Amino acid sequence: MLATLTEILGAAAAGGYAVIAPDFISINSLKLQISIAEDFGAPVIASYPHLPLSRFYLTKRRVRKMRELCSEASVPVCLHLDHGKSLRMCRQAARNGFTGIMYDGSALDFAANASLTSEAVSDAAVFAVPLEAEIGHVGAASAGIEGGAADRGILTDPDQAKLFAEITGAAALAVSIGTAHGSYSGEPVLDFGRLETIESMTGVPLVLHGGSGTGMENLKKAVLLGIRKINLFTVWFKPWLRFRAGLIFKRPALLLNRERLRSEELELIRSALAGYYEISGSAGKAEDVD
Repeated sequence: MLATLTEILGAAAAGGYAVIAPDFISINSLKLQISIAEDFGAPVIASYPHLPLSRFYLTKRRVRKMRELCSEASVPVCLHLDHGKSLRMCRQAARNGFTGIMYDGSALDFAANASLTSEAVSDAAVFAVPLEAEIGHVGAASAGIEGGAADRGILTDPDQAKLFAEITGAAALAVSIGTAHGSYSGEPVLDFGRLETIESMTGVPLVLHGGSGTGMENLKKAVLLGIRKINLFTVWFKPWLRFRAGLIFKRPALLLNRERLRSEELELIRSALAGYYEISGSAGKAEDVD
């Protein structure tokens, strides 16, 4: 069942849980992510990340295939653009059929971010697509797939978050409370007081980027305090990448056995994400989404 970002996050807000937003990097990994969400009976926000070749992969034909897979799912699936870095990319994704868009202007100053985000919200609204924005900046735990310089980012100011939400009309806000993209050397220390204040001042579904390795108790508390979407990439991508690399040298024959290969990939990624589905509270909540 294809659903919008607002439909899924609205149900999560009403139910007091968060929805997992795992990135996918191919049609095959989208199939796997949908299958895992179905196993848990959970709504899911299938997120296509900003990658160097993204502009070539957002064609109508390719997005149509993504939409078909999401529509055929037995659970609600939002087809979401993650970290859209330009208004052009966001427009293309909305026009071609994504049901959620993130415009990421978090590296800009407040005025520029608010101005461009407002434009992105208006552009997406033409196609009835809700938009997620970021205020504050979630940096990189290490230079890597999602990364830039190694830093912990700039924490979100609650007063700015309130003003930003009012100015832009964004459907969801990604906030920086101490997480980072990529791999941690240890569990991060989250600013829960800041999160609680932001939630009370904005009234908008809040998003936690850099969820991989954040720690289950940290995530459980973040959900209690208003996080409604948890982004995950590194936690499943790194073990999958090691698995794939190992096949070339140790089990090349498996690459020719598609059914067996898919079964092993599915089990690997399911194991990596299982704890997140449980701690988010989204398992068994597929029927919450109208």
